[in-house]
Amino acid sequence: MTAIWLFLYVACLVRLLTLYRLDLGHPATLLLLLPILLLPWMDWLRRQQAWLQNKWTLRVAGLVALVSVLALARFLNLGYWDTHHAGLAGLAALFGLGLSLVAHAFPRESAGPGLWLWIAAWEYAGTWHPILTPVGAGLAAFLGASGLWPEGQALPPSRRQVNAFWAPLLFGLVMPKPWFDFHLEGTWAAVMAVGALAAGLASLPRLREKLDQVPNGAILLLLALAFVVYPSAWVLSWGLAVGFLWGLLWPRLPRPLPISRISLGFLLGALISFSLHSNLGIPFLRPLLWWGS
Repeated sequence: MTAIWLFLYVACLVRLLTLYRLDLGHPATLLLLLPILLLPWMDWLRRQQAWLQNKWTLRVAGLVALVSVLALARFLNLGYWDTHHAGLAGLAALFGLGLSLVAHAFPRESAGPGLWLWIAAWEYAGTWHPILTPVGAGLAAFLGASGLWPEGQALPPSRRQVNAFWAPLLFGLVMPKPWFDFHLEGTWAAVMAVGALAAGLASLPRLREKLDQVPNGAILLLLALAFVVYPSAWVLSWGLAVGFLWGLLWPRLPRPLPISRISLGFLLGALISFSLHSNLGIPFLRPLLWWGS
């Protein structure tokens, strides 16, 4: 459930809020970002408040996540997200909090490409409207909390490990580039879907056994190279490569997955990526950082 939280919630939140513009000085922003702000304390809260781990609490949380994101999708399909609107911020917060509880309760990831196929399908749904992608996270939370999510075989740990903060930060720096490049166009959705499919390909057991021998440094170096080599005319091929590299890194993250560190690292990387993109008018910065763009 951690991958769903990361790709179908955290990533989508950044994408939507850079699209609809977030006012950091408005009170609704605090409500909207509550699930992210509580991340560092979620494990502590769950230990202190045992009822948060209760089966029925999780079922309610999954249902709240699904209903909230469906209501949000209904509104945004017909209108514009005014980020000053307390009601919309509340729906987004309920969605995120419900999903966060479920994701923390079920941190285990399954082996094989099934999880990534789910993510790819909902990423591609963003072709029609960007709010459709998080609907997949709400549905997954509901299914997981209800015991209907197929667990599958647990993902075996890799012999190599990467840092749970810095590796996601690098990925967050690289992967969002098509969001900011295509903005209102739906092209980014296909890139995200292709990337998820490539991550699923890298998770195939026989292929993974061979690729597990590739050193961490080589993968991270190639991922960093994808930050500066971004040929927008070949963006699907670029997304395929970046997704495959992330699929190699995913099993190398520490187990159990530290959701807070992974999420905050990815979020920081995505925000840095957006900051660089929105300041590309600075002389010499664009050709230096984005070759081929």
